Amino acid sequence: LTVENGVLNYAHGRQDPKADATVRLAKSTLDSIQLGETTMEAQATAGKVVFEGRKAAFGEFMSLLDTFPFWFNIVTP
Repeated sequence: LTVENGVLNYAHGRQDPKADATVRLAKSTLDSIQLGETTMEAQATAGKVVFEGRKAAFGEFMSLLDTFPFWFNIVTP
């Protein structure tokens, strides 16, 4: 993932060689985290999330993102 002009972008199959951190996990693990069934920390402890590089950089990045209710209105009257 990269952030440019305040937009989070996914570059399929490419990794920035200057990345501070790399996080590897299965899509099913990501789904469980997003649905609130588990946490990133619990999955890291279980070995299902692997951090490479500076793990603290990932925490710093996550702290910059907004959080929204799961069922938010996309369009309102």
